[in-house]
Amino acid sequence: MLNLIFKPVQRSSCFLKKIFDIKSSSFEYQNVIKYRFLMTATSGSSYLSKQRPNKKKSKKIPQFTSIPMFKVKAYATADYYDLENIKISILNSEAYESVTVPNSEEADEFLCIKPKYEQINEIEPRHIFFFEDGSVVFWNLSNEEQRFILGLIEKHEENTYDYEIVEEESEVMNYSQLKYLFKEDFKQDEFNPVISNLVKFKGSYLDDKTTRLIDNQIYFSESGDQLLEKYAFSDAMALSVKLGIWEKNLEKFSEKIEYISDDMRRGKKLKLKLEKILKYLGELFTMRHVVSLHSNFLDTPDFYWDREKLETLYSQLYSHLSIAKRTRLYNERLNHCISLMEILKQHLTDKNSTRLEWIIIGLIALEVLIALGVFDFIKNLSKCLIEYTNDTFKKNK
Repeated sequence: MLNLIFKPVQRSSCFLKKIFDIKSSSFEYQNVIKYRFLMTATSGSSYLSKQRPNKKKSKKIPQFTSIPMFKVKAYATADYYDLENIKISILNSEAYESVTVPNSEEADEFLCIKPKYEQINEIEPRHIFFFEDGSVVFWNLSNEEQRFILGLIEKHEENTYDYEIVEEESEVMNYSQLKYLFKEDFKQDEFNPVISNLVKFKGSYLDDKTTRLIDNQIYFSESGDQLLEKYAFSDAMALSVKLGIWEKNLEKFSEKIEYISDDMRRGKKLKLKLEKILKYLGELFTMRHVVSLHSNFLDTPDFYWDREKLETLYSQLYSHLSIAKRTRLYNERLNHCISLMEILKQHLTDKNSTRLEWIIIGLIALEVLIALGVFDFIKNLSKCLIEYTNDTFKKNK
């Protein structure tokens, strides 16, 4: 009789033992995942905190040179410019006029304007180049005039960037004209002797026929099309400031997820949901898509392929601003962040799958217990104990 009562219970205990064996193996699997997770996080935390390479900055003109210097400054203020409406707004101010850049029909969408009126004692023309990707380059404009223009175009921007980031990631360079090197007062400088039609400047003999980048400064030749050459330099500077904005965004994202690496290193429980991980991945893929879409980061624009002189100027400034190196490091850091988020996603997915497996195991165990009659046995046993207790209480009474 006792065998009939306890046999189902023995079967149930054997089944539950198997369940606990499964549980222990599942815990071992989770520990393996956690170990891999910690190793990746620990090795990656220091990488995420690395600062991006510094951009080359314009140097001050040496004291012994007496030539006039001017300033060119580039900003990236938004994701996109509505060039048509910008042109209308600026022209409506009646202080500026549109400029047609010759032989630029095949170039990417841009807008060039200049002030209608010259300033007192102005010896260098002022130009502004707007690029459709949200960048603007000012040639020889004062800070006050730059702020006026930036305020004027703000309503035609899409996804305007924060002012502090825009200013921080701006590029500033000095430029001048080669003709000033050949003036008599400069020729007589003992540091810059003249040899026939050449002038020695900063260790090199220069002619006045070729625009070039010398020691972080641009020098224009009168023999070339300066407006087209300004476009080439502006194109490279606009690319650099645009990359600077995305580098800053990635830097901020790395700081945002740095606590995850610290928590993993200390063995703390991760308080992240799968929805948040997917959101982070979406941000990272957006950053990758923007850089991949902007092919100029990886290759010279088609516009310069049959314009050798302009390509040389563009390439000089492209190299000077370290755009290729910065793009490579940007992609490396981006890939590292994506790998970390993918591991987190896999970990949380496996955790949810394990939870579902346990729910299924529990339901199966419940069904087996019911089939074996364990609950009926417990119910009858409880009923017998209650009757026995009642009878004992009556007898004692």
